[in-house]
Amino acid sequence: MSVAVRTEKIANEGEDADPLVLYHRPSASGLLSVFDGVGGAGRPLAGRTPSGQARTQAWLASRRLRGLVEEWFTDRSADFSPEALAARISGRLATGVLQRGRMRGRLQRRLPTTLAGLAFDSRTEEVSWQVLWAGDSRCYVAEPEAGLQQLSVDDTEPSDALALLLQDPPMTNMVHAGGGFAINRWRGTAHVPCVLIAATDGFFGYVGTPAEFEHLLWDTLLASQEAMHWSVLLAERVESFTKDDASIAIAALGFEDFAALRASFRWRFDRMHAEHAEPMRRATSMGRPALVATRERSWLAYRHGYERRLPPREGIDS
Repeated sequence: MSVAVRTEKIANEGEDADPLVLYHRPSASGLLSVFDGVGGAGRPLAGRTPSGQARTQAWLASRRLRGLVEEWFTDRSADFSPEALAARISGRLATGVLQRGRMRGRLQRRLPTTLAGLAFDSRTEEVSWQVLWAGDSRCYVAEPEAGLQQLSVDDTEPSDALALLLQDPPMTNMVHAGGGFAINRWRGTAHVPCVLIAATDGFFGYVGTPAEFEHLLWDTLLASQEAMHWSVLLAERVESFTKDDASIAIAALGFEDFAALRASFRWRFDRMHAEHAEPMRRATSMGRPALVATRERSWLAYRHGYERRLPPREGIDS
């Protein structure tokens, strides 16, 4: 079962591309990926549509990258290393796109975008994956008892999930035309059933605590009747609080049906609600000191499980 959602802060101008959800049945392998055009670095104009609508470099970059990643995954003879993917992107991201003047400023990049992808193999009773990313979009695995676990490390300083909710540091690495970026890789496995997730920061970057993103996932799941309904509820919920474009791709592996998926995460939802979401809700009416203290307690209790699969910076392939 899979779900993909994309929402826009401004209609028809969103710089997230459509999420990519692919599954190759003969090999039981798949790919989830999201792409967030970097608006600050990619603000200059890339061109106009046939109808005359202006498109930024960030808008174009995320969509160009989506096409290249899809091509890379569906080419069954391709080299599936991050170096091969980076070379494919560097050589073709800007093909046919005119350079419009000089890039000004240290932070500007030509056709800049994030990438977060989970290439997975589910042929056995466990799923194996390689996480491929550049920038601050993220990949996760969620297990019914262990809950949500982050699998990628944001290309920022700092990379602590709570700290990044309270500040907005510049990215130290992102995909852009001309090379000079790295695609990070981290491998892992999990027993099925489990859920794999790739998301841009519009989904996880505007909640009160990291635990509240997980609460959002199971709250909407338990309120839904089937996968399409879940996608609708996810879109409605994220639009109610985010200040950015937002996209997410989800694959549920090893569950008998949607009812089994919902039932598997009921216990985890109850725990997230009682230990994190409800205390934060109460603290919002008690003043800033109470809110800060509650947020820190939530992160202290949640962090170990959430970071249990997080790769050490020195151990990431790139």
